[in-house]
Amino acid sequence: MATAFDADAQRRRKKKYKKRRSNSRSFSNYKGGSRGGRFRAYNYVNFSVNALNYYGDLAPVNKAASTDVSFTRPGFGIDFGHKFNAYSAIRLGFNYGRLIGDDASSYESGETPAKWQPRYARGLNVRNDIKELSLGFEFQFLPNYGGPTSRQFLNAYLFVGGAIFHHEPKGLVPEFDYQIDGTTPVAEAGKWVKLRPLGTEGQKLEDPQGEVYLPISFSIPIALGIRMRLPGPFEAALELGYRFVFTDYLDDVSTNYVGLDRFEDDLSRIMSDRSAEPISAWTGEERDLSIGQVGQRKLNGQTYNTSYLVGAGSEGSIRGNPNNNDMYFVTSIKLRMILTGKTRSTAKFR
Repeated sequence: MATAFDADAQRRRKKKYKKRRSNSRSFSNYKGGSRGGRFRAYNYVNFSVNALNYYGDLAPVNKAASTDVSFTRPGFGIDFGHKFNAYSAIRLGFNYGRLIGDDASSYESGETPAKWQPRYARGLNVRNDIKELSLGFEFQFLPNYGGPTSRQFLNAYLFVGGAIFHHEPKGLVPEFDYQIDGTTPVAEAGKWVKLRPLGTEGQKLEDPQGEVYLPISFSIPIALGIRMRLPGPFEAALELGYRFVFTDYLDDVSTNYVGLDRFEDDLSRIMSDRSAEPISAWTGEERDLSIGQVGQRKLNGQTYNTSYLVGAGSEGSIRGNPNNNDMYFVTSIKLRMILTGKTRSTAKFR
C-alpha cells in the first residue's frame, strides 16, 4: 500500500511541475496580441521631415486641391505620444515649415486660360513661415492589445486634434516703384517685408478697411498615416494631413483693394498692388502686362500704373475671396522610437 501511495504522489508532483513549465513557456512566448491580453501603456517620440503646400488666394486655382508642386517647401517636426489603450494615443507635437504662393504660377506654357487671367494679372506673392503646436488623438485601425511588444508590422491610423500656430506673411519688395514711373528706387528693394503691419487692404487707415488679423491663429489638423514596424523599438510612418485654419490671411489676401491714393506710406501702397510689375518676384521672368491690361489711372490728382482687368488699386475692387479660409497640407515621413515598455516579454516566476 505504501508503494502505491508513493507512486501516486510522484505522478501528481510530475503533473504539477509539467503544468508549471507549460505556464512558464506561455509567459516567455507571450506577445500580447490576442484579444483579452493585458495592455501595457508606453510613450514614444517621433522625428519627422515634412513637405508643406499652401492652398489659398494665391494658388493657381481657387480650389482646395489646387497648388503648384514647384512651390513645395521642406520643414521638420517632433512630437511626443502616450499610447494609453490598444487603439488610441494622445500626441503633442511641434512643426515648422514654409508656405509660398505666387500669382505667376497661374501662367503655364505661354498660355493663360481666361478664368485664370485675373490671378496672373494681380501679380501678388507671399512667403509665410509656420510654427505650429498641436495636440490631438491618434486612432489605430488595428489594435495591439499587449502594448509595445505586439505592434503590428503594418498599421494605419487617423490623427485628429487642434493646433495653435504663429505666422507672418511676407512679400518681396520690387526694385522700383512701378505704380508711379518704374524708375524710382524703393528703399527696401529685394527684402522680404512683413505685410501685416503694412495694412495692404486698408487695415491701418483712419477709416479701416479689410480685416485686422493677428500673427497667432488656430487650425484643425486631420491626417491619415500608415506605419511600419522596424527592428528594435523603432517604426517608420508616412502621414498626409490637412490643416483647416481659422484665418484667410496666410497670404495677406482676403477682401478688396483700397484706392492707391489713400495710402500715406509708400511701401504699403506698393505692396498692396503688384499688377504693374514687369518681373515675377519668384521666377525672375518677365510678366505679360497686356494680360492684365495695365494702364494709367488717375486718382486724386495722381496718376498710377495698374491693371484694368482686375481693377487693381481702385477702391472696392476684388482683391481676394473672403468666403473661404486658407489651408495648408503637410506630408510627413516620421521615425518613431519607443521610450517606455520592454521590447520583448520575459517569463514571470514566483
